[in-house]
Formats: sequence, structure tokens, C-alpha cells
Amino acid sequence: MIINVTDHTKYLYHYTRAETAINYILKDRTLRLSEYTSTNDPKETKAWRFSFFTTSEDLDLSDYSHEDMSAWLSSKLKRDTRLICFSQDTAPLSGNHLEDIFKRGFCKPRMWAQYADNHTGVCLVFDREKLQQQVVAQLKPYAPILHGPVRYGDHGIAEDIFADQTFTINCDELEKYGQDNYPLIHLLRHHHKLFFEKMSDWSAESEYRWIVFSKANTPIYLRYRHALAGIVFGEETAEEHKREIATITGGKSVELRGLKWKNHSPWFDFERTGYK
Repeated sequence: MIINVTDHTKYLYHYTRAETAINYILKDRTLRLSEYTSTNDPKETKAWRFSFFTTSEDLDLSDYSHEDMSAWLSSKLKRDTRLICFSQDTAPLSGNHLEDIFKRGFCKPRMWAQYADNHTGVCLVFDREKLQQQVVAQLKPYAPILHGPVRYGDHGIAEDIFADQTFTINCDELEKYGQDNYPLIHLLRHHHKLFFEKMSDWSAESEYRWIVFSKANTPIYLRYRHALAGIVFGEETAEEHKREIATITGGKSVELRGLKWKNHSPWFDFERTGYK
């Protein structure tokens, strides 16, 4: 997962605390899909506010309570949403690890600080194709299954509801299909901007995510099986945690590496091959 990697789509990276990896992810060989509103992005945690739109002269919009309808659709779209997030490599990769290290998804200092307990955690490396196979096989009951890279862009507060109806309730379709069916119609039409777009300030995360939907109150877990390709240790990952992880993953063809910082540059801890 380090040398001669030229396919920037091959791997996905999940940062986490060492204790979480040891006690849950690696122990149970599962990944938990979190509630959409548990992320750290206000766009995703706060209620969306929707405008109204109609082309019908006969439809009286005063029959709708703006606040109630907006809260209803926001809740419908968010409440049952579950997701799991990863980082990606940045294209192009030359295959020369000397040049590519700054483009690799496991080498993001802010991600280490924010999601991996200030460089004391780990970055789990997954084979994207193998992980996708498990998603398709295991998460069919939670369809529709949405996945892809997050796009980044900034939008002003003023909306042009004729050009972009992402945050607009189309009352014509609401009347036609009814409240039970409209949320799914809106979701499928606008899911890219609703669930796969964030402000440009987040762009360094190079995020890739899977999203599914469930009305159950119980957590959703994905068994990743043979999709785990490797684990990268942070600059400050405890030796005890390295040994535990080496023991747990022994014999499972999981590559173990570490990152070390020299002056202002990260580098690979090649001397600790295998972390035996």
C-alpha cells in the first residue's frame, strides 16, 4: 500500500482512535455506520430550511405551514440516514512514494489531529473494490445505497429557487405524489448536493462516503471481511497499541506501517517492518 501505487482509486482511509480500532473495529471486524446528524459539519447536523415552489396558479401555498413543512422534510431526509466516511488519495499518483506521500490519504496531518486522537490513533486502509462488494452484499435492506466522493464548494445564503431546487419543496410534486412519497423523490433528485457536497474548507479531507437509510433505532454494522489492506500508525501511537494491533491482525495479510515526522516532512517508519 506504499510502494509503486499508481491507482488513486484503489484504497480508502478511515482515521480513528487506537482504542476504538482495537476494542471494536478490529476485534469485531466491523465498521459502524453513524447517524448523519452526528457529524461535525453544521450543514449536516442542523435542520435544513426549505423554500416553496409551484408553477400552478390554482395551488394556494398559504395552505402549507412553511415552518412545519420545512421541519418535516428536513427530518425525513436526515433522521433515517446512516453514513460511513473515508479519505481518498489525490490524483495523479506516480508510483514513486518519495513524491506521492503528500497525496496519500493516510498522510493528512489535520485528519490525524482531528479524527485519530492527535496522532496517537491509527489510519485503517481499505481496498475500495472489496469494501464495495461487502456493502452491496450486506446493506441491500437499507436501500437506496448512495456512494461517491464528496464535492466541495461555497454557496451564498441567497438562493435562486429556479436554478437550484435542492432546498426547495416542489409543491406541484408534493400534491401529485403525497407526503408519504415525496421525500424519496426529492432525495433521489438532489442527493448529490444534500449528502455529497461540503464547503471548500473541508476539501483537504478528500472524502468518500457511503450512505444508507434505516428506520430502526439500532446501529448498522458492516463486516469488512477481507477488505482491510493495511494499518498506518501515527507519530505518537503507543507501542502497546502497536503490539496489540499486530497481534490482532497477525496472519490476515494486513500490512502495518508507521508515519514519522522529520523536521517539516512526514516519512515512513520502514525500520519497523511488520511491527512484530
